[in-house]
Amino acid sequence: MKNTTKLILANAFALLAVVVFLTVGSTFGVEVKSASASLMVKALFFLVPQMGFIYLYWNSLKKEAHREIA
Repeated sequence: MKNTTKLILANAFALLAVVVFLTVGSTFGVEVKSASASLMVKALFFLVPQMGFIYLYWNSLKKEAHREIA
């Protein structure tokens, strides 16, 4: 359970960091890429950390289940 809590907190921190990065960039008028690709880049900023932590969370659950069986 301790590992799960750490993964959830890390996921929330990554999401917050991306939101802060995009907000500060928008406030100061800094574009990450050209205007046409900006939406795709922003979507990737949200999706990549989320998918990574979902993968880590899934692996931790599988390892816990394997330990319970053994």
